[in-house]
Amino acid sequence: MDPVTSIIRHGGVANLSELRKDGVPEAARIIALRSGEIYRVRNGWFSVPNADQDLVRAARVGGRLSCVSLLKTRGVWLMPDDRLHVAVASNAARLRSPGDKGVRLDVADPSVAVHWSHFDSAPPRNAAQDTITAAIGHIVLCAPTAHALVAIDSALNLKLLTMTELRGILSELPPSYLSIAELADGRAQSGLETLARSGLLGRRVRVRIHVEIQGVGQVDCLVGDRVIVELDSRSHHLGVNYEKDRTRDLHAIERGYIVLRVSYHRVMTDWDSIERVILALVRRGEHEWRGMHKRLGLTDSVVTLR
Repeated sequence: MDPVTSIIRHGGVANLSELRKDGVPEAARIIALRSGEIYRVRNGWFSVPNADQDLVRAARVGGRLSCVSLLKTRGVWLMPDDRLHVAVASNAARLRSPGDKGVRLDVADPSVAVHWSHFDSAPPRNAAQDTITAAIGHIVLCAPTAHALVAIDSALNLKLLTMTELRGILSELPPSYLSIAELADGRAQSGLETLARSGLLGRRVRVRIHVEIQGVGQVDCLVGDRVIVELDSRSHHLGVNYEKDRTRDLHAIERGYIVLRVSYHRVMTDWDSIERVILALVRRGEHEWRGMHKRLGLTDSVVTLR
């Protein structure tokens, strides 16, 4: 096999041992290096010119792309984090700058997060990227619980992770992390739903996601019996969708529901203000059907969980 084909086969970055397993002749590798068909990332590591740059940078550091950086490549919904996350062996030495193999890694560099933990599901040392399960284990240790839960819910929703795999990786961590499995919900289709649900559950407020309400349709979150929380995506709803959302809100209000429509920006930057309003409604008992609603027949809407 020629060196370019071999490296592409391994995702664009490959270790010398992998090239040798693929039967790449030493002479062919040297010629490819001289011609610029492949690059030397660091001693024993090579890439093709169009390889994913985070993958290249992680290999240059001396480890595998992992945690947030790996999950980002798989389309997982993540909280903002621009650091390069690299998993390294517990005895790793000679770590290098992600931008220059001739420069030692500055351990105080805020743009690089090095993960030293090892998981049973981690790939061999000569792999350029972590497994999804190992990456999830690293994000649980690396990020606040709510942020890790956003990634976990998304990975479950995308079928990149199973509950069995989640429980397995959590079992390798201190016991205090096991409860994360009970909080996870693969039905969440965005991190906004996860943040809202986990935030309210943390306040011991009963909340359900993706609830179907007769005459209204499916709503993002239902607090108690009648407070609907709709979470708008980052892209603002315009035109037909904008009007459709407002019509749904009117139908819900007509049926006795309270509707809170919240923007992406508000959830991400000022969730406390939303939570404060919801808690005020709960303290006043407005999240539950009352006798007045029952007399008017407003509680007859069929509510089912999908």
